[in-house]
Amino acid sequence: MLALVAMLGASGLAHAVDAGRLLSQYGHTAWRLQDGELPASAYPIGQTSDGYLWIGTQTGVVRYDGARFVALDTLTASRLSSSFILALLGARDGSLWIGTTKGLSRWKDGKLTDYGAFDGGVNSLAEDKGGKIWLSTYNKELKPLCEVTDTGTTCHGKDDGLVVSRMCCDRMITDHNGTFWMGSDVAVVEWSEHASSRTFPIEAKVKADTPGIIILSRESTGALWAGLPLTGAGLGLQRLVKGQWQPFEADGITGSSLAVQAMYRDREGGLWIGTIDHGIYRYVAGRVDHFDSKDGLTSDCIYAFFEDKEGNVWVSTSGGIDRFRDFRVWSYTTRQGLTVDDIDSVAASRDGRIWVGTAGALDVLDHGRIQSLRFGKELPGNQVTSLLEDHAGRLWVGVDQGLWIHADGKFSAVLDQHGKPLKGMVYGLAQDASDDMWAVVRAYPNKLVRIRDGQVVDEFAAPRYPVPRSLASDAAGTVWVGTVDGELTHPGEAGGLAPTHLDTPIVELAVAGDGLVLGGSSKGLVAFKDGVLRVLSSKDGLPCDEVNGVVDGDARSLWLQMGCGLVRLERSDVESALHDPTHTTSARVFDAIDGVRSGLSPFQRVITRDPDGRLWFVNGASLQTLDPRASVASDAALPIHIERLTADGKTYPLDDKLALPALTRNIQLDYTAIELATPQHIRFRYRLDGRDRGWMDAGSRRQAFYTDLPPGTYRFRVAARLDGSAWQESPAALSFTVLPAFYQTSLFTLLVVAVIAFALWLLFSWRVAHIKVQMRTLFEERHAERERIARELHDTFLQAVQGLMLRFQSAMERIPPSQPARELMEGALDHADKVIIEGRDRVTQLRALEHREADLEYALQQLGAEFTRDSRITFGLTVEGAHRPVDPAVGDEVLRIAREAMSNALRHAKASRIDVSLCYERKRLTLAITDDGVGFDVDAIAQKAPAGHWGLKGMHERARSLRARLTLSSRAGAGTAVELVVPAAMAFRRPTSRWSRRMRLLRQIFAGRSTSTRTLDHDEV
Repeated sequence: MLALVAMLGASGLAHAVDAGRLLSQYGHTAWRLQDGELPASAYPIGQTSDGYLWIGTQTGVVRYDGARFVALDTLTASRLSSSFILALLGARDGSLWIGTTKGLSRWKDGKLTDYGAFDGGVNSLAEDKGGKIWLSTYNKELKPLCEVTDTGTTCHGKDDGLVVSRMCCDRMITDHNGTFWMGSDVAVVEWSEHASSRTFPIEAKVKADTPGIIILSRESTGALWAGLPLTGAGLGLQRLVKGQWQPFEADGITGSSLAVQAMYRDREGGLWIGTIDHGIYRYVAGRVDHFDSKDGLTSDCIYAFFEDKEGNVWVSTSGGIDRFRDFRVWSYTTRQGLTVDDIDSVAASRDGRIWVGTAGALDVLDHGRIQSLRFGKELPGNQVTSLLEDHAGRLWVGVDQGLWIHADGKFSAVLDQHGKPLKGMVYGLAQDASDDMWAVVRAYPNKLVRIRDGQVVDEFAAPRYPVPRSLASDAAGTVWVGTVDGELTHPGEAGGLAPTHLDTPIVELAVAGDGLVLGGSSKGLVAFKDGVLRVLSSKDGLPCDEVNGVVDGDARSLWLQMGCGLVRLERSDVESALHDPTHTTSARVFDAIDGVRSGLSPFQRVITRDPDGRLWFVNGASLQTLDPRASVASDAALPIHIERLTADGKTYPLDDKLALPALTRNIQLDYTAIELATPQHIRFRYRLDGRDRGWMDAGSRRQAFYTDLPPGTYRFRVAARLDGSAWQESPAALSFTVLPAFYQTSLFTLLVVAVIAFALWLLFSWRVAHIKVQMRTLFEERHAERERIARELHDTFLQAVQGLMLRFQSAMERIPPSQPARELMEGALDHADKVIIEGRDRVTQLRALEHREADLEYALQQLGAEFTRDSRITFGLTVEGAHRPVDPAVGDEVLRIAREAMSNALRHAKASRIDVSLCYERKRLTLAITDDGVGFDVDAIAQKAPAGHWGLKGMHERARSLRARLTLSSRAGAGTAVELVVPAAMAFRRPTSRWSRRMRLLRQIFAGRSTSTRTLDHDEV
């Protein structure tokens, strides 16, 4: 522990409690065993370089960060050799050395290492300037001092010049330069490396021959102190002077009366003395202070002291642990010498004295010493009201129902206009440029009086003038008045300068150096300058509304005594708010944690500033002070740590390759910032890179929670700040990975995409097949209908005409050949034969190609032969590609388009040659028809078809029904080319298996089409 103190002091990070204060003025916090924070009584206390405080108990080590106590056993699966802790040391390398009743262990970087057993236990630990660890222990070999080496420990005894006798040694201290002092049962032993030891026996202890440890402490001057847990002559607290032990005596305290069980010297040189049954004594600068269980100490039996790097002093007792810390705001009450704890006004004189008005006395704090002018003696009354020092250095004092002037140690009464003592309680005082004094005197209602040469010369009372409540004068000596209605005015003026609409008194008034007038009220701060007035409240950035006192500070600052604490504002901030109604002020608040005790006093002034810049204020119960220069927010680095990650109830070690299992649902991250004095003032924010878009404000919470993080790599960062200082981020962020489940991997995603794509393709294919089935069904229906019509024509009309012709033939044969009627009848029958032939041709055309016997090439060849019969046109057919069966309905449509194209070439183009090309391809069926006719203008025909000509339009309609592309190209004198491209899915018939036939039947059923609309091929049955 001594080594840590030296380390912190050298680094410039160490602070110390103000030695000029009494123990009762420090901030005192107690953790009692019955509170449940500690598992057992605490003994040694230490601190590691990462800021954590460590507390040794009878059942193990506990870590404290300012907010939470965490047992070491919860941080590691390893265990100490014994749970009874005797010594703790935070070394410069960041490790924690732990001495138990059975051995030595070291905690570093989350690992606990055992350094062997010591039968006598490890009683004390220290670190020298070289970083070597030393310990004291009991052993039979009388080697009480051991050093830790790379291979274990090496103990020193008689062979090394260290000679001890009997029981040694329980306590050990060092100067860190190789000299050690150890307490045996009857003496103090001094030993240096490579030198012989010296012994300083305590004779009274030798004579008493009673067991008991000797507690040691050493001053910076080298003087040695020894404390014994026994009282009596030559015992108790002793000091080594010129080789002889002398009893300690100071400030009425005799060392022989103290049963000392612990001692500690803080950085300010104060000696803390822990006793067995009388609590704590502290000796500093020749003065002794006392603090025990009556003052709130957890117990009067003291075990150990420790001072952390922030300057807080920790005390372990039989009943728990206590912490003493500096307040930013110090209090003075009856414990510090004030007359009563009923304090109503304060004034700072130019000579540095602080005058305090109370009920029953006028106290004066004169450079640390408190004196009192009491009721019935020096004070001409009981209740002191308002206080003010005038330009001449005289103190004006309101006492009871009068006003007095204190000068040269005497009081003289202020007289009214009739020469009698002024009657009325004085609430406020101010002095103008002509040295006249102004006072607010309580009457019914209040009145404002003007005093010159100790006597009232003018009175300003209602209803002619506003009712006054508070007073202040500016740098030019102009007096300002705050009224009971919340208005600002000057003496003798009938109305306010600007309406505030507060309807509540301005209880305190102050004028800043630049003319900014400020008034305090229960509804906010009244600010006025250059004719502009505004009331600032919690809506404008103030921490609360109630303003009880106002004073101008240094460096253009303003200080407000408010119902929620002491508040600092920037003067420029208030002036900005005057000119910008939307401006929000920024306030620095000192609250109860800083030592502020809020309260209300009815008199002026409740807050003032002394010549040194310190603020003094009262709250009705105590006098308090703040040094603004010592209260600036510190920019010292905060130790910030990410402590633990828990996922689904399991805690994981924090390493660089932290990977969480797949499907992790709930993640909890614990973090902290070490501030042992005022942890309540720490604010946190955190951010998870990979999830959070910005910083998340956590307030004072020290945990972050995440649910259902997707697989990926994340980086957790945390930042903290103290007392509104700049944000500081932890230098070490935590990176971790959430592993994916098999269905969260990229491979699975690709597989799902592939399956979906395949399903979409199947759906698309099914849809295409469905459409194709619909179209084929439609074609087959049309084909069936045409066949039915052909059959009907053949079986009815043609047969009827044939029968009719037979009858006409029979009738004609009965007509003589010489008759003219026979010739006419023969001509009619010849014409009827032509009609019959044409009818049969039409019936033939109505019937489609036979399903299996149909051959598109053959049909085209026959069509060409038909068109070239009885003409001189040359016809040519070219077939490319392997023959594929063509769907009959599609083939019929293709054949009709070819017939129309060839007919046009014969009748209109006057062509002498027609070439037809039929190409079977994998994805299409292509029919090309070219001629060498006269050609035509395709665009002109497309824009305006000749009346009664529907051939081209019919060709396009048939092509669209096949989802085919029909292209015509022609120009005058260059012939015509027609190209028809039919998709393979429409053109060709696929070989049908039993499975495909069943699927086609199902598709037709789902499509709502009857399968009976077409004639099945013989191989489909």
